[in-house]
Amino acid sequence: MRFTAFFLALVIVLPGCMSDDEEEEIISYHGRDLDGSNTYRFTLESADGDLWSLDDQKGKVVILVFMFTRCDETCPVTSQNIKTIQDTLTEDELEQISIVSVTVDWRTDSPSKLQNWTEDRGYDWPHLTGSEEALKMVYDTYGVGPFEQEDDSEEGYTVAHTSPTYILDRALKGRVVWSDYDFPTDLFVEDVRTVLKHY
Repeated sequence: MRFTAFFLALVIVLPGCMSDDEEEEIISYHGRDLDGSNTYRFTLESADGDLWSLDDQKGKVVILVFMFTRCDETCPVTSQNIKTIQDTLTEDELEQISIVSVTVDWRTDSPSKLQNWTEDRGYDWPHLTGSEEALKMVYDTYGVGPFEQEDDSEEGYTVAHTSPTYILDRALKGRVVWSDYDFPTDLFVEDVRTVLKHY
């Protein structure tokens, strides 16, 4: 009887002890922590001519990139980094991830131009474009801030822009942003896997 009474007392006490001692796991990232911030849900035109909606990606972790096809310095580095990340992730991880690029040069980057550009480089994730009006809210809310500068190219201008690369969780909340165009891919992959594990 004494043993039974002791055992019952232990069962009653243990749950309280476990929850008192249990500490919430601290989640940290190598990029800047966005703390589950709200994101702008956009719909734009894909290079294949179909509409692509961020809302349709709910349930997947989204890697969101900004670039343009005439960029010959920073954007090729970012795009190649994304390809390296894609090649590093496992098939199971890739099934849970959606990678997408948005152009910052709406005047030149038509769907056909984006299609040719991605095929030439072997990139198989969606590249999006749209009207100036449709893209302006995307640029403003994701802090891309592109502006045109005159130059001696055939188009007569180039585009200067910041280079944020975002990781959104399965609920499409902002989790991480990397601000430099040439980010360390191994650390970025670790951040992706952290979001996959927890969100």
